Amino acid sequence: MFGRKKQKPGSSSLKRVNNIPSIISQDVRLTGTLVSQGEVQLDGRIDGDIKVKHLVIGSTGIIEGMVEAQNVIVKGKVIGSINASEVNVKSGAHVHGDVFHDTLSIDAGAIIEGSLKQRFEKDAIELISEELKPVSEVKMLLEEDDSGLSFVNKQATDKN
Repeated sequence: MFGRKKQKPGSSSLKRVNNIPSIISQDVRLTGTLVSQGEVQLDGRIDGDIKVKHLVIGSTGIIEGMVEAQNVIVKGKVIGSINASEVNVKSGAHVHGDVFHDTLSIDAGAIIEGSLKQRFEKDAIELISEELKPVSEVKMLLEEDDSGLSFVNKQATDKN
């Protein structure tokens, strides 16, 4: 009747209770992994990985590790890879590592040493139809609708 609910394996006990960003000030240095479901403003230093929803790295902020987030704004220094849906690298920022992104903006004066790779929804190409149409059917379609905007090579179909 009265008791603690048992936590399911693999579920996190961290729940976002407000919309106030977590602030790591300039005089703070953390070692380890930082996880948050909200926004984190980093002005100090983190030696480790970060997994947050929104991350703002201030001009004095330094991260030595991997960053995984939905949105990242970099004004400071990142030594490691960034994997985020939206990445914004401001003037004066330094990124030493690969950036995996959906959208990316880089201001003039920003330094990025690493590769920029756009993420894709699907890496695999799917076939629309495995069934190939016979050449005679393709010729018939070309003759019926000869608008000049066909993607089929007409010369190749005439040879057959």
